[in-house]
Amino acid sequence: MGPTILSTLYLVGPKLSEDAVQSLEYYNLYRLMGTVGRLLNDLVTYKKEAAVGKLNAATLAVIHGNGSVSEEEVINETNSIITSKRRELQRLVLQDKDSAVPRACKELFWNMGKALNLFYGKQDGHTSHDMMKYANEVNEIPIILNELQSRK
Repeated sequence: MGPTILSTLYLVGPKLSEDAVQSLEYYNLYRLMGTVGRLLNDLVTYKKEAAVGKLNAATLAVIHGNGSVSEEEVINETNSIITSKRRELQRLVLQDKDSAVPRACKELFWNMGKALNLFYGKQDGHTSHDMMKYANEVNEIPIILNELQSRK
């Protein structure tokens, strides 16, 4: 996710200054978007990953709870953190005053967060047959633009 958004930011439109890229605002946009994505992934994959011995935020929370924290509590707490981080990201995106990062770039972070929510909303987007079907449709179904056809 990191390389995708970071390289795309340079192609969005407004030129990113070195000051913008090194700003705390830019760092926080990236951190919040990444945290939301990581936690969404952890929520939908923790059972599968635990079965093969992999750890993530959800399995670690249960382990560190020493039996006093239920799976349901961990899921609720993780969802609460996701909601909080998503709101914090939205506040940064909508903030105009004293902003070092151009609005179009900030919106890319928000849109990536929305895509991650779609990707991990109900199941792991990497292994979901529905998600693979949608991705294949994007690649296989031609897009016909009336504007291009009328110029011929």
